[in-house]
Amino acid sequence: MKLFLPSIIACIVLAIVVAGCAQPASPPANPPPATSPSVTLFPTIAPGTDAALLGTWYLKAMTGPGGSSPVQTISPQMDATFSEQGVVSGFSGCNHYSGQYTLTGEALNGGWGIKVGPVVSTLMYCTETTDIEARYLNHLQNAASYSITGDTLTMTDNIGSVLVFQRTEYGPTAVPRGL
Repeated sequence: MKLFLPSIIACIVLAIVVAGCAQPASPPANPPPATSPSVTLFPTIAPGTDAALLGTWYLKAMTGPGGSSPVQTISPQMDATFSEQGVVSGFSGCNHYSGQYTLTGEALNGGWGIKVGPVVSTLMYCTETTDIEARYLNHLQNAASYSITGDTLTMTDNIGSVLVFQRTEYGPTAVPRGL
């Protein structure tokens, strides 16, 4: 028995050494295509572009659902700048804001489909513009369609709230052209 146990251990060690010196298996000449699925955690949609929409627009009026509660806005001046990269940014009366927009290409409400948001803004507090600013940002984020006629941009949501912009900046004594 004393001789038998060392012989078995020697055979095991020899088998391990021989296995370690063996040639690795060569990979197949044509490896199979990878089948692992690609996962996109945050899908991005390239925004459609409308050259007429790009640039800065100055808010001249907004209404609630169905044209209720019209507000003309000249002071402070509120604006929206649309970029080719799908970003809308501007000044909302007290705060600066920014968010994404996507043109859907759908014909809706007498215009073209648009999705805006989410919109983030700075957090300044201005007592005289808080309500108007909140309404503006809410209408902007809920916009479903837009149309451009001349130098007027109209954005409408699904319940009929409207934002009306113009290309021209207001002067110190300017009054926006009506709705």
